[in-house]
Amino acid sequence: MGPKSVYTVKNHQGKLGVTKRDSLWEALGFPLKEHMVISFTGGGGKTSSMFSLADELADMGKRVIVTTSTHIAYPEDREVVPADRAETVKRFLEGWKEWHSPSPGQVIVTGRSTPEGKLKAMALEEMEQLPDLGDVLLVEADGAKCLPLKIPRQGEPVLLKGTYGVIGCAGLDAIGSPWEEKCFRWELAKAAFGWQTENNLITPAQTARILKSRQGTRKGAESMEYRILLNKADNEDRLSQGIQVVECLGEEWTGRCVITSFFTS
Repeated sequence: MGPKSVYTVKNHQGKLGVTKRDSLWEALGFPLKEHMVISFTGGGGKTSSMFSLADELADMGKRVIVTTSTHIAYPEDREVVPADRAETVKRFLEGWKEWHSPSPGQVIVTGRSTPEGKLKAMALEEMEQLPDLGDVLLVEADGAKCLPLKIPRQGEPVLLKGTYGVIGCAGLDAIGSPWEEKCFRWELAKAAFGWQTENNLITPAQTARILKSRQGTRKGAESMEYRILLNKADNEDRLSQGIQVVECLGEEWTGRCVITSFFTS
């Protein structure tokens, strides 16, 4: 299921306002390229956003492979190909006639299965063979323990060679909350940004700084097309907080930000 609401943000006569979009893909504004690789980093809502985008691309007739360079929960409602080698995925797809129909519009998920009921990353050299097997490869490239915000440590995120676009995610439920409760690896904030976070609350300005920083969610993606995705705009207050974050990001990033809500009840 896709997001209930997708917005982009624009400057209207000196004031930021939101425009509702028909799809996440439209809002992101990526050009569609052959054997495209798009990675999701950061916190809040990566998995939901990734599968939403996968379904939209499939509706456009694209053959989409979803995987992880860390680990994700095993998706019970998806076509899953457990594999530790790209060759295993290739053999499966060669025998799956739906993948080769004139308008395939299919999504598969792959990775190494674990006893804990998760899928974890193949070896990097195996993952880098996956883009040639479909039209778009979507990769969850970061783990955040289900928290809405994250500061990466050394070695994170894991971005594949040839990645075209990176989508840096954060949940708006982090705003106004204690760092210890809503930010994964919050203890790195002092070294990365010089902030005293203990006993303090997360602000829109700090969220913006993490999202656009080379020490934060944009780490490793400096030469790639980068978009910012603010999730959990589930009510007017959260949507307003999302606009505050975009304002703090500055004009350079305004046109590259998307705000979403997956709230359905």
